[in-house]
Amino acid sequence: MAKADGEPGRSATATAAAPAEGTDSFLDSIVEHIPHMVFVKDAAELRFVLFNRAGEELLGLRRDALIGKNDADLFPTEQAAFFVAKDREVLSGKRLVDISEEPIHTRRGLRVLHTKKIPIVDGRGEPRFLLGISEDITERKLLEERIRRADERQRILAQASAALTPDGGEPLFEVARLALPVGGDGCIFLVDAASGASRVAVAHSDPAREARWRRLVETSNLVERFSEPARAALEAGAPLVLNEIDPATLASFTPSAADAVELAALGPHALLVVSLRGRDRRLGTLVFLRDVTPTAFDDDDRAFAERFAQRVAGDLDNARLYHELERAEAAQRFLGEAAERLAGSLDVDELVRLVPRLVVPFLGDMCVMYLLNQEGQACRFGCAHVEPDKERQLVDLVERYLPRGAQPGAIPARSHEPILDPEIDEATFDRRGVDAEQRAHWRRIGISTAMAVPVRARGRVLGSISFGRNLGPRYRSEDLALAIALADRVGISMDNARLYQEAQDALRARDEFLSIASHELRSPLTTVCLSVDMLARGLRGGVSVDACLTRVEGTRRQLARLKRLVDGLLDVSRIAAGRLVLEIGEVDLCALCTDLVDRITEEARGVGSEVHLRARCDRTIHGDVLRIEQVLTNLLGNALRYAAPAPVHVHVEVDEGGARISVRDEGKGISPEDLPRIFDRFERAAASGAHGGLGLGLYIARQICEAHGGSICAFSEPGRGAEFVVTLPLSPQAPSPSATSR
Repeated sequence: MAKADGEPGRSATATAAAPAEGTDSFLDSIVEHIPHMVFVKDAAELRFVLFNRAGEELLGLRRDALIGKNDADLFPTEQAAFFVAKDREVLSGKRLVDISEEPIHTRRGLRVLHTKKIPIVDGRGEPRFLLGISEDITERKLLEERIRRADERQRILAQASAALTPDGGEPLFEVARLALPVGGDGCIFLVDAASGASRVAVAHSDPAREARWRRLVETSNLVERFSEPARAALEAGAPLVLNEIDPATLASFTPSAADAVELAALGPHALLVVSLRGRDRRLGTLVFLRDVTPTAFDDDDRAFAERFAQRVAGDLDNARLYHELERAEAAQRFLGEAAERLAGSLDVDELVRLVPRLVVPFLGDMCVMYLLNQEGQACRFGCAHVEPDKERQLVDLVERYLPRGAQPGAIPARSHEPILDPEIDEATFDRRGVDAEQRAHWRRIGISTAMAVPVRARGRVLGSISFGRNLGPRYRSEDLALAIALADRVGISMDNARLYQEAQDALRARDEFLSIASHELRSPLTTVCLSVDMLARGLRGGVSVDACLTRVEGTRRQLARLKRLVDGLLDVSRIAAGRLVLEIGEVDLCALCTDLVDRITEEARGVGSEVHLRARCDRTIHGDVLRIEQVLTNLLGNALRYAAPAPVHVHVEVDEGGARISVRDEGKGISPEDLPRIFDRFERAAASGAHGGLGLGLYIARQICEAHGGSICAFSEPGRGAEFVVTLPLSPQAPSPSATSR
């Protein structure tokens, strides 16, 4: 313990003036050059009586402004009280006091000192002065804090991956909470739904502020409201540091006036924004904010944010890829099970009902399948919904709008292209042409995202399948690809069912044809056999020549009928093989029709009918005269067979535009259900037993007309007769696939 009777630095036991003065000067020099602050206070009033140069530099004040002052004159009240309390502790205890950390306000800002204070006593042992030596440890403390924060950040980075895969809770929120001690006062994740994580996660050191920030972030996307250069920097992967946010910038973060007021009340003064980037895409954004701690973000904060974002993005990307792998495996299982279920049915109507049941709920809350008819119009449908009540509403909606073809889900059946509407809003309804009444129905059912795909088979669109969700993730391109894959399998099953049905129909038609053919061929053959037998008996019995000629004429007619039947079968075979031959030459249609009408007049009279011809031919045409004659013979034969005894009218007209031949009768007509199929092979408008024939005449007539580049069509109303109209060009164009010319 130091003792002193005079001024500080002067020895109380000095015996010679010169040596004492020399010693004092030496000691003063030592004190002046010590690199730590040295000061002395008087014990009575604790006023400074000595300051060295290091003290001046530390406090930023000249010593003449310090000498004679006390702590209350120089420092804030709370800090001065702390210094005085330590001084009293030193003086009252008459011992050294070591203060390991002593904050002090200086002209250079807040500094941290390591101070030792010692009492200087007189000869009686009473404190007369207080000596203080202070070492500026601010830089060392900052370095220690940086090391501590670096260690803490390393620990957080190591724990971030584990927090993303917890047993329970929200992973992204746990990571945001984990980063708070070193990242900022608040941590916000804005993550795309494609990553498989929550879109928004907000954590804050203040629970009340956390709730306010969460509500604000969910209603105002801060990142999307940044300036274009700032968003471009984030897209490029560069962090964005905003350490000075003026009111105008703050107000630009939200279009809502109420949200702008709330944002100003929260008062963020610094933001650090970093992109979350995966292997092949940007997954979202990480935002650190400071609205309580008054410090700005520095380079260490930026480096940590980038490393933290990189770690989180990597884990999110792995989770996304794992989720996609799981989704792909589930999709393959779904497609396999669907294909198995679809293969179990060969009935088209059953498939239309089955497909929506397979889809829900894996691919949506609701599903509608539309089936097209031969004219390309939606004619049948199947519906499914996860909620039975809403399924009934869905069925009612489709039934109401299906005849008008106004269902958006049926669009791919007409456009042959899939459609994807990730978000259903008023603009979507406008784009799809949905009227107000239909919108009201959809709002009651509930739909927020939708897609639709065509069902194809061998280049032909059979229908479409539409999918919708009200809750759950929006549809993405991956979902559309899965829907297309399902539609392909449905198309194969529908085509198989159609082919099976056609095969069954063909078998029935074959059996019916064989029955008809055997009857039709047997009748003339039996008549011929009887006529030959009778002719033979007549010749042996001496029957007259006239009677024999009558028998021969009857036999000839039956043989001619038999030949026509066989020729018809041969023509069908040639057409199927693509070997229908056209002998092209000049044809006078008026002369041909006149000759045919003359030849058929006797047959018409035999059934009580008449044939009237009206012809105007300005020129000839080019075609196969025998084939055209075959067409007209079939049409006239049909008219007499089905319309007798009503009259038949034949109208022929040839001009520069081509030829038109009309054969019209005044019979009972053709029923509407029979009219579309009368030109098909083995089809007959009347019941099988009503009239003879194999059902080939009109089929062959159509093939001949089309081989000439023309057409044939029929018009009829029950009870008002039927009209068949043949149109032919002046000269056939290139041969059709089923015909050749020579």
